[in-house]
Amino acid sequence: MKLNLLSKYRTILMGFAILWVMFYHSHVYVGTSNFLEFFKRIGYGGVDIFILVSGFGVYFSIHNDDSIRHFYKKRALRILPYYYPIVIVVTIVAIKLGIWKSDALFYNLTTLGYWRNVGLGYIYDWYIPALLFLYLLTPLYYKFFKINKTVTTLCAIAAAYVFSYSTHGTYEYLYNLTFRIPHYVIGFWLADFLIRNKEYEFNKITIVLFALSLIVGVCLLYYFYYYTPYFEEYGIYVAPFILITLPLCMFLCYFFSLFKSYKFPILTFLGIHSLTLFIFHEKILYFFHLFLPSNIENICSFIVTFILAYVWQKLVDNIVNKITIKKKITI
Repeated sequence: MKLNLLSKYRTILMGFAILWVMFYHSHVYVGTSNFLEFFKRIGYGGVDIFILVSGFGVYFSIHNDDSIRHFYKKRALRILPYYYPIVIVVTIVAIKLGIWKSDALFYNLTTLGYWRNVGLGYIYDWYIPALLFLYLLTPLYYKFFKINKTVTTLCAIAAAYVFSYSTHGTYEYLYNLTFRIPHYVIGFWLADFLIRNKEYEFNKITIVLFALSLIVGVCLLYYFYYYTPYFEEYGIYVAPFILITLPLCMFLCYFFSLFKSYKFPILTFLGIHSLTLFIFHEKILYFFHLFLPSNIENICSFIVTFILAYVWQKLVDNIVNKITIKKKITI
């Protein structure tokens, strides 16, 4: 099992992650299956995959061009043109319908709603504000990373956990971000390691440790979910993913590699459109939930989300490409 599988199957992995997140957000009835119920309940783990893969991809970007201006420009173009127009429309409609307060537009456009803890039910989302925060700090982090890669990574992981546990009762609303910072810096470190060791292959001992880590992490989540009242306390719902995410990513990539002639078109499509799928799905699901039965609601929301995500991404891609090409020609 080679580390470069993470790079080769990155898009497909993102497809799996967004599908898992959409399953988590959905109101799909899973019957009496404990496995499906548990798998759905921890579907937010797809976000952990996104964060790790994001750190992995971002490193290649900043390593190839360490201009801070270029880095911020690329990150902004990857997110904001797809995100802000939808946020503006949805927020205005929600304010008109009395679902959100009149200051929601300010909070959503500045992302301050997440940082000021106005409540997840009163802002568009928490993920994009958190991701923008990570991108904002990345150039500074990269400067320290170049001095001592392993020490910087370990310090960032330690700082994330110290902050999380020392601020319980005051900033626990940031747990969705702080407990996931380790995934971001691990992805960052792995990308650097891969550049220096392009054909690195995990030995059998490491693979066994990955398997044990994955099993222990899942068992911890299962135990706290089914047998204790503490699943939502002290970040327990996210903390075990430090044991799960990297092993899960590597095992999934290895599984994908077994089908050399198969391109996984559905997961590839989902991975390519993962951002726009995320932007649309939860809000469309909420809309259909207002007037449709749950079984029809889920089907309709999935179909409409896929269509809108595809059309919107294609439209914005064309606009962004035309603008950037014109600027290059002018320059």
